[in-house]
Amino acid sequence: MRSLETLKELVATITDWKSLKKMVCKPFKPCILHLAISQHVTQLYSEEELVQLNNFRKLHSSVESKSKTKNTDQRVTGKRQIEGMPKEERPMPAVIKKPKKIILMQNNQTPDLPAEIKNRVTELNGHDIKFLMHKKLFCSDVKPNSNRLSMPINEIMCEFLTEAEIAKLDERDDTNGKGRLVGVEVTVLDPCMREFILPLKKWSMQRTDTYNLVKNWNSIVSANKFEEDQELQIWSFRVDNKLYLLLNKL
Repeated sequence: MRSLETLKELVATITDWKSLKKMVCKPFKPCILHLAISQHVTQLYSEEELVQLNNFRKLHSSVESKSKTKNTDQRVTGKRQIEGMPKEERPMPAVIKKPKKIILMQNNQTPDLPAEIKNRVTELNGHDIKFLMHKKLFCSDVKPNSNRLSMPINEIMCEFLTEAEIAKLDERDDTNGKGRLVGVEVTVLDPCMREFILPLKKWSMQRTDTYNLVKNWNSIVSANKFEEDQELQIWSFRVDNKLYLLLNKL
């Protein structure tokens, strides 16, 4: 179908409706196209045709209005019907599930540790080395009044705790189960291979549970001048059965 601009060009030389009549063989019948043209080139239509077009416009607007009202009434009626139903019989609303965060390693390979770090682990008779996660420090990880490093469990690449350690993370320091979490004592090696003793605790957050290194974390931040957006690799290993965490600064 030709555009309205094309039609305007075709009738540009016609200055009155009588001239147009001579070019039209069929009797006049109002339509959407005539409505559009009459908005811009009124002189192409007689008074009788303009009246017909005006009536057609009113009729068309009335049909559209009734259709919208009907759809609205149907939605309201449907909502009232659902609200009047017992809760157990109401249809479940559609739920849009958020895609799960998937962490992919390039070529599914564990990153390499620098030679000096491997040597330090060997000196400690360390074993069972595991890559846990790539951590980008947030503001809350380096703020002095927070004093903790968060490690969301859904971002950790593998299980690194024993069953006994997992159970201890849920223990509290009183018998009624409402006291402070006990946590698991961990030795942390900072990027300079200095040792710090910190408690590892599990906190239940809104989106996911997190492991947190607490209490002495500020000392590590200060000693290494960690800042927001600093990137770390976090590893675990064991000396005998004792848990160590290792921070590799990128």
